[in-house]
Amino acid sequence: MDRRDFIKSVPLGALGGISGCAATADQTSGAQVENASVEAASFLHGVASGDPLSDRIILWTRVTPPGRDPEPILVDWWIGPSDDPSSAVHTGRVLAQGDRDFTVKVDAQGLQPGRTYYYGFQAGEQDSPIGRTRTLPLVDVNAVRLAVTSCANHPQGYFNAYRAIAETEELDVVLSLGDYLYEYANEAYGDGSALDRVPEPNREIVSLADYRMRHAQYKRDPDLQAAHAAHPWIVVWDDHESTNNAWTGGAQNHNPETGEGTWWARRNHAIKAYYEWMPIRSVPTGLFRTFRFGQLADLVMLDTRLEGRDEQGAGDDFETANRADRTLLGPAQEHRFLNHLTVTQQAAVRWKLVGQQVAFAPWSDADAPFNADSWSGYRQSRRNVLSHIADHAIDNVVILSGDVHSSWGLEVPDDARQHNRAIELITPAVSSPPLTSRSKAMEDLMAQAISDQAHIKFADGQHNGYLVVTLRADSARADWFFTGERTLKSDPWLGQSMGCNAGTNRLSELAR
Repeated sequence: MDRRDFIKSVPLGALGGISGCAATADQTSGAQVENASVEAASFLHGVASGDPLSDRIILWTRVTPPGRDPEPILVDWWIGPSDDPSSAVHTGRVLAQGDRDFTVKVDAQGLQPGRTYYYGFQAGEQDSPIGRTRTLPLVDVNAVRLAVTSCANHPQGYFNAYRAIAETEELDVVLSLGDYLYEYANEAYGDGSALDRVPEPNREIVSLADYRMRHAQYKRDPDLQAAHAAHPWIVVWDDHESTNNAWTGGAQNHNPETGEGTWWARRNHAIKAYYEWMPIRSVPTGLFRTFRFGQLADLVMLDTRLEGRDEQGAGDDFETANRADRTLLGPAQEHRFLNHLTVTQQAAVRWKLVGQQVAFAPWSDADAPFNADSWSGYRQSRRNVLSHIADHAIDNVVILSGDVHSSWGLEVPDDARQHNRAIELITPAVSSPPLTSRSKAMEDLMAQAISDQAHIKFADGQHNGYLVVTLRADSARADWFFTGERTLKSDPWLGQSMGCNAGTNRLSELAR
């Protein structure tokens, strides 16, 4: 029995009971099905899965409707232990509708923990690509392996890192830490003309239609499609998913006087398009959510960008950076975060992973110029986290960061630089220009930071690539994989490996 016959053999009214699943798209009814389109549609943007839990996972696709003013499109889906649809353990039927840009999200429930599943969609006679995904384990977890990415600028070059991740078999999840896309017009930050990667639309994106079109262009990239289809993703936005250097009440790259409208309208357009186009579960706490890998690891995801961030100061404004009333997370999210660290420690989970966007540890002395968009521009927020870790004896904290187009392995010291409270691992950019490619002065500043700061154990500002983090009961391992010239298709190589023994907060170089 092929996929069509299998799905169609199940009466519509029974689908919900068999699947035990909920869909973020509208649930179907008899009247809706009668009005739904069954015309030819296509799956130009691939499939994706995300926000895995031990018993459920988000399945995503987008149906490209035929013609103008399309009606809602009936979409069937399945998930099972093999890529043969007749092995499906759950099936369902949802509508792809214009108010969600014909994207479909299904929260497929009733799954077994620590299992690999395959899934697919069908609209009319058209089948989607088949995706592979995995639920989180509950017990007997010997290792957890994550690929970590950030900063994928489409016009700047090819997504070589995504292709390499797609070809990596043993990954539990892909962690995307922001700047999944960029908002600029062509030549504003990269010229895609030579590579046929001119941004769509070719203007700075502001409206809901603009953001949707830019997401659609990124999702047509074959390397990104392959990475989404190969593994479940856990994602968080940074600034460029809305616009550069965003904060709660505005952004550096938002100007109402040039016709860009109000910040709140633009922000809401960006958020709506993000939730439509990304395999993410809608939760009451925004992007704050947690994922448990048995007793071996816990991952908490933070929004350091739009939920609670105060406006950035300048890179030499120490008075602003040190103000006690300034916050990066916002009071509510900070409380949830710190409380979760305590609960995780009390539950005897070995590794506490923190997925967030911007650099946490300082790169310079307290009175030297700093990156005001990072935690160094919000020093009381950083003190609150480090003090809580110390006061509650929370061990084995690993902070995972992106944003800065470079690779770093750091021990995270307290303000007095007397005790390490965590380690931080920063992933390089997928295709945005590496940090030290911008200027010789930047290269010199990075070299000076490495020379002066004992807690900086590794840094590279020359390469694009991605990070792989492997956790075991006794150790955490970080492997930075670099890719070559981003305007050429290239294969990755292992650039650096660092390790941290449990209970030490110390990084050391490992043999490659």
